[in-house]
Amino acid sequence: MVQAAAAAVAEVAAPFRNSSRPWLSSLFSTNPRHAFFSSAKCTGIAGTRTHSLRPSAPQFNNGDDGNGSEGERLSRDPTKKGRNELKREARRAVRWGMDLATFSSLQIKRLLRAASVEREVFDAIMLVKRLDPDVREGRRRQFNYIGRLLRNAQPELMDSLIQAFKDGDINRLQALSCQETWSIDDNDDDREEDSENVEKEGESYMEVAARWFDGLICKDPSITGEVYSVHTVDFDRQELRRLVRRVQSIREGLHEEKGGHAGEATLARAKKPLLRFLSSLAKKSLDG
Repeated sequence: MVQAAAAAVAEVAAPFRNSSRPWLSSLFSTNPRHAFFSSAKCTGIAGTRTHSLRPSAPQFNNGDDGNGSEGERLSRDPTKKGRNELKREARRAVRWGMDLATFSSLQIKRLLRAASVEREVFDAIMLVKRLDPDVREGRRRQFNYIGRLLRNAQPELMDSLIQAFKDGDINRLQALSCQETWSIDDNDDDREEDSENVEKEGESYMEVAARWFDGLICKDPSITGEVYSVHTVDFDRQELRRLVRRVQSIREGLHEEKGGHAGEATLARAKKPLLRFLSSLAKKSLDG
């Protein structure tokens, strides 16, 4: 009977053995394991395809494009300056300071006033003008400091004012400064301001001369470097050294010998030419 049943199944399955769909013939297989656990590849009309798991594409919520969360994108400030832009602004401000240092003190004062810049900038520029070109590191640091002070100035206005002064364009200066009259060489307001400050400036250069005198006599290296680095005034450095050495020599002799009034008188006479020299140098350097 079993053989008869097998023969009947074979007869029914015969039409499906050559089918393009192997799973049909497997239904009539005498081995049930092959029917339900076949490892054969599925073949369709479009061709053979292997079934396997594939990683799903990333899903972005609320319109996220994969460049970061929405909160991170919103937190990025479009007005925030990048590092390169900040460096360019710093270099530009240093160039302003270098250009300003080539002008006279009166021109610098007018330009900074037109640009609404603090008095501190003027003082910093006047200091760097008194430094000798050989003092490279000191000048570099001072120009960097001036650049920091000028960093918040209006770029277009500063560029225009500096160029107008270089070209001697009075009409351009009038337009930029919103003044009715402007002269490159003279100005009534500045003349009045300078006359009011004559006494102050006189006291200032005398104080500078006294400070230089004390520093040179006491061999203070910082004061000595400051005096000999002045380049805005052409002065006889050899003569200055001679005057300083003379005063130092007399002072040392007085301390050793404990000289009386004669020694004090000699020292006083030696101090006078040195003080005159330093006073003249300080006044000329401040007038710049």
